[in-house]
Amino acid sequence: MTLLIIANPHAGNRQALAVTKAVKHIYHKPIRVFLTRFPDDEKHQVKRLLAKYQEGDKVLIVGGDGTLSKTLYYLPDTIAFAYYPVGSGNDFAHALRLPNLKMTLDRLDKEQTTEITVFTYQGGIVLNSLDLGFAAYVVKESSQSHLKFWFNKFHLGKLTYILTALKCLFKNPTANVSLTYEDGEKKVLLDLFLCSLANNRTFGGGVVIWPKASALTPRLEIVTAKGKTFRKRLAVLLTLVLKMHQHSSSLTHKSVTRLSVDFEDDAIIEIDGEIVVLKHIDLIPQKRSIYF
Repeated sequence: MTLLIIANPHAGNRQALAVTKAVKHIYHKPIRVFLTRFPDDEKHQVKRLLAKYQEGDKVLIVGGDGTLSKTLYYLPDTIAFAYYPVGSGNDFAHALRLPNLKMTLDRLDKEQTTEITVFTYQGGIVLNSLDLGFAAYVVKESSQSHLKFWFNKFHLGKLTYILTALKCLFKNPTANVSLTYEDGEKKVLLDLFLCSLANNRTFGGGVVIWPKASALTPRLEIVTAKGKTFRKRLAVLLTLVLKMHQHSSSLTHKSVTRLSVDFEDDAIIEIDGEIVVLKHIDLIPQKRSIYF
């Protein structure tokens, strides 16, 4: 058995290389490491991994939520995986309460797996959430901020998201989107301050999108809100921060298992911490096995 590791040395606090060294120190079995060299290199590294993969081998992914999302898109769903987070937000790991490195390797060794659901679309996977409006603006602005590099250096990456979120109170980023549900019903939603299709309860390093959203269920949670005035935008943000989702009139919620989405040409779309360009997608649930 060989442990095959895909690691992103550029993710978050740039600790992926240190983690792979730690694995080599505590895991006394053959190890092979595949490092992503530039953005969106996961496809090539998974191809290299699969060329070496043999029955009985194990896979460990080291990176942020974006690294995990893109790796899983190219990794066959028949291959179980372990994950160790070194990103800025690490929402997937925090929501599932994934264990430390030693325990992760122990569960991998014992082949202790848990079934999760991700949502595939034409070109990728939604692991945590797909966001427009407020959340997408926060991710886009944070990724371009010079502060993010310095905060990550001192393990304070969440502060970038918090400071950018506060700017939203004055910027009011909005989005229009068309949703088609499983039963064929179509909804056109306009001027949304918040629009999140959540497979996980948090984004941005811990901001709760919907308390019951979880990759452990086969459901996708649709959470939307308008914020035409400063007061309404403040109410939405306070609802998220204070976790008052189910008691707030500011949010609208719907739970689905499949969904088709149409976007405007200039829409800012964020998926698992990455800004993407999309026109139309069909979100379909897919079962995966994680060593956990």
